[in-house]
Amino acid sequence: MNTEEIVVSQKHTVTALVQNESGTINRVVSLFRRRGFSLASFNAGDCEEPGLSRMTFIVEGDLSVVEQVLKQLDKLIDVVECSALPAESSVSRELALIRVQPTAEQRDSLYNLVLEFYGKTPGALGDQIVVEFTGSVAEVEDVIRALKPFQIQEIVRTGVVAMSL
Repeated sequence: MNTEEIVVSQKHTVTALVQNESGTINRVVSLFRRRGFSLASFNAGDCEEPGLSRMTFIVEGDLSVVEQVLKQLDKLIDVVECSALPAESSVSRELALIRVQPTAEQRDSLYNLVLEFYGKTPGALGDQIVVEFTGSVAEVEDVIRALKPFQIQEIVRTGVVAMSL
């Protein structure tokens, strides 16, 4: 029997508060590319501090990868602070817009499904309907699977945003 320790790759949430300047996103993303870090999700946007933005990354790897990511981010001059967010003491969400094309007979079922998942239908044009859903990555995946019978035409996802509790 093999007694070697098996290292399991997991997804970890990392946030960084950065200077909101031209080229910052490029420098941060280039760091991930150069170092070969695996990004499952990336999001950036303005935050509560004028002149700063908050970035959220979902990094795939073990704890040593996350530690290396934090060390490398901390070296960038644009980064004010960065940290890993433990799942048990943080909240993370993703927004998905999913355009479906249900048959006339499926419309009532679609609206019932959207209500069941606490989603919204912010737009419809002709026989196409846009479904909006916000939740965890797993919940978004569940909604997408549930919507497959309604002929998914397009999916747009924001990437994860997260904050500590």
